[in-house]
Amino acid sequence: MISSTLLSLAVLLLSPFGVPHDYPFEIEKGSKLYIEGTSNVNSFECMCTDEFNPQTAKITLSDDERQVWFTGTTLKLKTSLLDCDNSKMNRDLCEALKSEDYPYIRIDLHDALITEGTFDDPNGAKITCNASITITNIARKVSLIVKGRRLSNGRFRFISTKELLMTDFGVEPPTALLGLIKVRNSIRINFDLITKGG
Repeated sequence: MISSTLLSLAVLLLSPFGVPHDYPFEIEKGSKLYIEGTSNVNSFECMCTDEFNPQTAKITLSDDERQVWFTGTTLKLKTSLLDCDNSKMNRDLCEALKSEDYPYIRIDLHDALITEGTFDDPNGAKITCNASITITNIARKVSLIVKGRRLSNGRFRFISTKELLMTDFGVEPPTALLGLIKVRNSIRINFDLITKGG
């Protein structure tokens, strides 16, 4: 589901540049993808409980081996499997995201560039990734700042967070108790993903 993510970027640096090719990978269990938000009374966190199936990314690498372009690379998050640890909040969120009509939040990766460091540095590499996020069939282009680091056994860890406004995607922030509780418009999508090449 988490389509070809920039998680594939790391291992791709060992690949021939300038030639599109397929790169199989999988996102390991223990990876996290979740949404954070606040209301006028508290904060909340909604974890994606869906499992990520093995993927194949089609990529092209630059000649300096610091940039990669993705083709048909999509991360799909099933909105009905976002768990806010509160059944009422789960229902309200699904209703706000119009999950019956638009069952997925979709993230399409376009390209990624290593701007600082390397994957073997103690603090990892800093990566800028251009992507599109689609919620309720409304797509917005975004720039993601990602930290990537090489782990053992051909694995890589990628961490990123992105703040979004629900109204930019046609989503009315949920309310409860006749409007006494109001979710704020700004939410954060967080990624903490571990990948391994196939």
